[in-house]
Amino acid sequence: MKNNILKKAAALALSSIMTASMSIQALAFYNTPESIKGIHSSHVTMVHDMVDLGCKQVIFQFNASFLKDEFQMQSIDALVDEYDAADLTVTIGVMNDFQPNDELLPVDMAVSNLYQFNTLTEMGIHRTEEVANALANRYKDKISNWVIGNEINNQVQWNYLGVSDINKYAKAYADGFRIFYNAIKTYNPDARVFIPFDYNWTMSGGDMYYASRDLLSYLNMYLADTDYGIAWHPYPQDLTNPDFMNTSPLATDDADSKIVNLKNLHVLTDYMQNQEMLSPEGKVRHLILSEQGFSSIRGEEAQSWAIMQAWEKAKENPYVEAFLLSRLVDAPVEAVQGYAFGLWNSNGASETPTTKKQAWYYYQALN
Repeated sequence: MKNNILKKAAALALSSIMTASMSIQALAFYNTPESIKGIHSSHVTMVHDMVDLGCKQVIFQFNASFLKDEFQMQSIDALVDEYDAADLTVTIGVMNDFQPNDELLPVDMAVSNLYQFNTLTEMGIHRTEEVANALANRYKDKISNWVIGNEINNQVQWNYLGVSDINKYAKAYADGFRIFYNAIKTYNPDARVFIPFDYNWTMSGGDMYYASRDLLSYLNMYLADTDYGIAWHPYPQDLTNPDFMNTSPLATDDADSKIVNLKNLHVLTDYMQNQEMLSPEGKVRHLILSEQGFSSIRGEEAQSWAIMQAWEKAKENPYVEAFLLSRLVDAPVEAVQGYAFGLWNSNGASETPTTKKQAWYYYQALN
């Protein structure tokens, strides 16, 4: 657990002896959590609930367009401050949403949910640097983990660039990742920066939906010199069925498994122990389970049981640094699809919580 006063005092002492000519002063900061237990939430009024659950970590999503709205940024600041005050290790997922007439985007029309940060043009690189530096500076002493993009092996829906060639795509993402990585590490050398993937290990979904293992191999060629980490999304094979142990036939124990979820997580970590995948320090790279949810659509007992099993599977893998459960409160847009992942029911129109589910109490009891 961190000691904010001591760490910030040490940082101030360090900065005081740095030369006045330096334009950037780095703050070495990482809030080492007491537990891998965490939650996905942007509910600033429910931090006490996260603490009551026993969570030591939290993740939230940040869209690049927020930087253009000072009121929105003040809300994010307040959220991060509340998390910091509660001594939660904070992970941010940095996404590139659609913004008309912005070179940050690789395309000029809305064709996807989220987009690759544009590194195909000089202006796109400049805008990516602006966003990366603004965020890295703003949250250098509050955010420990940074996830760049969302499920990037699926560019069709979550990281659209508009090219089908996997090598060109990997190079473009790697260039953007390195921009964020360098900015984040400049302001906070201890921060950790992650690449996010969905559970499709050797299975692809078309020209612009790559198998995670294939894309990871390409990315490693471009980023092996960095201390990149992996942010994995080990959902059940059928997102509406929480019983991942019995209804995930594509999750097998062999190295060529179609998918990797909590049933066979060792397939991923076995692969990451290969010599060519190790960090520059020769260590297995940082791994967080940054998004996994278990729906209550088939009953609250089924959801509760799945969460308990998932927790035990995560704990038995020595490389897991965070278990960030999706999510604290049902998202109506997900729940109507059968993805009622929340520990709280919502009012159906927004993510306003109404009643606790059985799973809330089960998750609270896990340690």
